[in-house]
Amino acid sequence: MTKVIINADDFGYCEAVNYGILSAHKNGIVSSTTMMANMPGVDHGIELLKENKTLSCGVHMTLSCGRPVLSNLKTIVDENGNFFKRITDDVLENMDLDEIYNEFCAQIDKVKESGIDICHLDSHHHVHTLEKLKPVIERILRKYDLPIRGGFEYNIEYKKIVPVIDSFYKDNVSEDYFKNYMDEIKKYEIVDIMSHPAYLDDFILGSTSYAIDRTKEYKILTSKEVKNFLEENDMKISSYRDM
Repeated sequence: MTKVIINADDFGYCEAVNYGILSAHKNGIVSSTTMMANMPGVDHGIELLKENKTLSCGVHMTLSCGRPVLSNLKTIVDENGNFFKRITDDVLENMDLDEIYNEFCAQIDKVKESGIDICHLDSHHHVHTLEKLKPVIERILRKYDLPIRGGFEYNIEYKKIVPVIDSFYKDNVSEDYFKNYMDEIKKYEIVDIMSHPAYLDDFILGSTSYAIDRTKEYKILTSKEVKNFLEENDMKISSYRDM
């Protein structure tokens, strides 16, 4: 049997995303989510989590969307105080790793101090997997000792890494996704399948190109046929709390 964690990224992005993720949990196969502690919907998301404790929540460490939790940062924000939208090797070369570490800790602590029992860590645009951030992530894991989503560009000695399948995205989002990727999924004892279900509002429509696609993800992740297919093929919906 393969334990499948359907993790919905971007909780806290805005209220429409929060409501969509929660509904995909209550009415579908989403079992886990990760909070963007720096985004406008974070307080709303925290209240929803307190009312719906079956949805496990981690922290979606963010370096490339919105504004940081901390102030007075110099190397990881642009002239307007916003994160850079794309984190390339060239951009990372000019960033202070201590600033990144402190900001990631601030994001994790903000969620933790709100009363949420954090189940794991991952990151927006998979920045935690970039080789240049290895020293930062090693420090984070020593401090918090939490499970973390895999997909690293580098080798890291840590026992709580969960492999990730990140292909449920854009053109790959279809009713047949789990059938098409069943062999890959079943290679693992436990695996994280990244997803982005959501409802829509003005904020998400005006801030990201990946918006309408999220409603398609929502439809599939709440499909009874998809849920039945997983059960019939010995794939058990799980969460990071089950580790």
